[in-house]
Amino acid sequence: MRQALGFLLFLACGAAAAAAPGVDVYTPGGPDDPRVRAAEYLAGNSRFLSAAALLEQVKAQLPRKRLSPEYYRDLAADELSFGMPLQAEAIYREQVDLAKDPISQGRARLRLADFYYQRGYWSQAATELATLHEQLPKELLRDFQDLQSRVMLAQGHYGEAAAVLQQVDSAGMTDYMRYNLGVAMVNEGRVGQGVSMLDRVGRLYPTDSDSLALRDKTNLTLGYHFLKDQQGGTAIPIFGRVRTIGPYSNKALLGLGWAYLAPRGSKQKKTEIGDEKAPDDAAFTSFATIGVLLRPGYIDSDNIYKRAGLAPFHLSGRAADEEAQLKQALVPWVELTSRDTIDPAVQEGLLAIPYVLDRLGAHAQAQQYYERAITALDETRTRLDQAEEHVRNGSMLLTMVDNYDPGAETGWRWKLRSLPNESETFYLQTLIAENGFQEQLKNFRDARLLQRQLEFWKARLTELQQSYQTRSAQDHPPPALRADKSVAANYPPGPGAGQQLQMSNRMTAYSGQQAPAAGSGALKPVNLELAQSPAGDQFVGTFEKMQALSARIDALLPQLAAVEQTQRTLLQGVAVNGLEKQKALNQKYMVETRFALARVYDSELKAPEQGDAK
Repeated sequence: MRQALGFLLFLACGAAAAAAPGVDVYTPGGPDDPRVRAAEYLAGNSRFLSAAALLEQVKAQLPRKRLSPEYYRDLAADELSFGMPLQAEAIYREQVDLAKDPISQGRARLRLADFYYQRGYWSQAATELATLHEQLPKELLRDFQDLQSRVMLAQGHYGEAAAVLQQVDSAGMTDYMRYNLGVAMVNEGRVGQGVSMLDRVGRLYPTDSDSLALRDKTNLTLGYHFLKDQQGGTAIPIFGRVRTIGPYSNKALLGLGWAYLAPRGSKQKKTEIGDEKAPDDAAFTSFATIGVLLRPGYIDSDNIYKRAGLAPFHLSGRAADEEAQLKQALVPWVELTSRDTIDPAVQEGLLAIPYVLDRLGAHAQAQQYYERAITALDETRTRLDQAEEHVRNGSMLLTMVDNYDPGAETGWRWKLRSLPNESETFYLQTLIAENGFQEQLKNFRDARLLQRQLEFWKARLTELQQSYQTRSAQDHPPPALRADKSVAANYPPGPGAGQQLQMSNRMTAYSGQQAPAAGSGALKPVNLELAQSPAGDQFVGTFEKMQALSARIDALLPQLAAVEQTQRTLLQGVAVNGLEKQKALNQKYMVETRFALARVYDSELKAPEQGDAK
C-alpha cells in the first residue's frame, strides 16, 4: 500500500510541467514558494496526501538542491499525518544535526512517538522517546513526561509510570495525567494514594465533553474498585456521580444496584497526596447525574414497583434492612433494563431484577421477568448471528468505510466516531474504542482510498492520451505532396490510384549556393546518405511518459487489491472475535436465566406440598 502511495506522490510531480516565470521572485522550496503555501493550505484542511504529493513534486524538480528546514519539517509532518512513519522518521533523523530550532524538532519527534503509541507499537514509541530524551528542550518536558507515562502504562510498568508523573509540577499536571497517576499507584500497590488521586479527578468540574467523559470514567473505575473490595457503602455515592446518559452510564447503573446489595464496609480514610484542595461538590447538584435517582422519596416510594411493571404482591417477610436494600437495588436496574439490550450491562440487569424479586417473595413476577429476559436474550442471539453474517460477507466493512467520509485524506488521524444504524454494525459499537480495530480499519480504508486515486489517474491518463492524439492530428496534418512527373515508368499507378511518389535513398548536394550549369564539371556532387532515425524506445515525450505511468498503475492496482483483501480478512477476524465473545456472554446469561427459572418453578411446586404437610 505504501508503494502505491509513493507512486501517487511521484505521479503528481512527474506529470507537472515547468512553471512559467512570474513577476514575484521566490526561492524554490522556500516559505514563499506557491506550492509550499498551497501544501500548507491543504494540510490545514486535513488533506495530507495531497499536501505531501505537492511537496514531493518540489523535491523531484530539485533533486540535488538542499531545501529549507521548514520544508522538510512540513513534508515529514504531512507524511506522518497520513500514516507514513518510516518516511517521516528518515527526515527527522536527517534533520537532527541540522536543526536550528530544537523546540520544533522536539515536537516533531514527540508526534512520531505518539504515532507509534496510538498504533500500539509501544516498544518503538519507547525507543523514540529515549532518543529524544537526550536532546529534550525544557519547554517540552511536560508533554514528554505525559507521553512517556502513557507508554509505560501500556507496557504494564506501573511503578515507572508513577515515578515519571510524580516528577511533574502539580500546577502543570492535567486531569488526564492525574487519572493515569492514580491508576498507576493503585496497580503498583499504593492504593490509598491512588484512590485519593482518582477521587480528586472524579470531583472535577467539567468544562467540555472530554472532561465530562473523563470524570465519568474515573468514577466508574473508582466505584468498581470499592465494589470489588466489598465496600458497597463507599461505592454508592461514587456511582451516583456518573451521568445518567453517557458512555459509562449503563455500567454505573449496574454497579450501583450491586453496591446496594454488597456489604456496607468500613469508612475509608483519606490519604494525603500533597496538593489537596477543597472538593467541588457543585458538579453533582445537576439532574444529569445518576445520583438524582437516589433522592429521598424516589427509593422509598412504592412507585418503583409500578415503574417496573409489577402487579401487587406480598413481601416475604424479610428483615427491614434487607428489604430496603433489595428495593434500592431495583431503582437503577429498572432504569437500566429500559435501555438497549445490545449492552451486556443491560442483559445482566435483566437477570438481576428477577433475582431481587425472587428474594422479595414476588415469585410470579420473577418468573415473568425471567421469561422476558429469555425472550430478549434469544432475540439478541439472533441479531448477533445476523451481524456475524454481515461481517463475513463484507457488507459491514463497506458500510463503515464507504458511508463515512470515504474521500478524506486524514490518514492515521481518521477515526470512526459513529456507526450507521444498520444491522451489520449494530453490535460492533464496543469495537470502535479499541485501538487494534481502529488501526486495522484505517489500513483498510487507506487501501481503498489509494485504489480510487489510482483508478482516477488511470481514467484521466486515458483521456489525456486520446486528447493528445486527437490534438496532434489536428495541429500537425500531413504535408500536401506534389506528384513528381519524373517518376520512373517502372511504377505505373494502379487503376483508381492517385499520383505515386518515390524517394531515393541518397541525396545529391553541391558545395555552392546553386547547382552548376548543365555540361560544366566545375563542381562535383557529394552523395549523402540519410541517417537512421532514432529508435522509438529512446525518445521519451509527453505521450510516452503517460504510457509509462499507465503501465505502472496497471502493475500497482493488483498489489493494492491484495493489500485490501489482507486488511479485510484481518478486520473480519477482529470483528468476528468480538461478536463471538458477545455470543458466549449471551449464552452464559441464557443458561443462568433458564436455571433460575427452573428454580422458581421448583419453589412454586414445593410450596403447595409444604402447605399440605403443615
